[in-house]
Amino acid sequence: MVVEVSDEGPGIAPEDRNRVFHRFTRGDRAVGGGTGLGLAIARWAVDLHGGEIVVAEPVAGRGCRIQITLPGVVA
Repeated sequence: MVVEVSDEGPGIAPEDRNRVFHRFTRGDRAVGGGTGLGLAIARWAVDLHGGEIVVAEPVAGRGCRIQITLPGVVA
C-alpha cells in the first residue's frame, strides 16, 4: 500500500529531506509552532510495520509530499 500526503507550503529543501525524520529536527524554513517530532513519530510507526517513509519530489515543484509504503498483508 502506498499513502501520500502533500501540501502547498514552503516544502522541504533537498538537503534536509533525510534529517527531518530525526527527533527535534526542523527545516531551516520552519516558522513558529511544532517541535520537530511529527515526522520522527511517523517514521517510527512505519518502521514498526516494515514500511518506508520518504520525502518525495513535490508535485509541480511546490509544497511537500511525504510518501509511505507499507508491505501487503498475505492471508
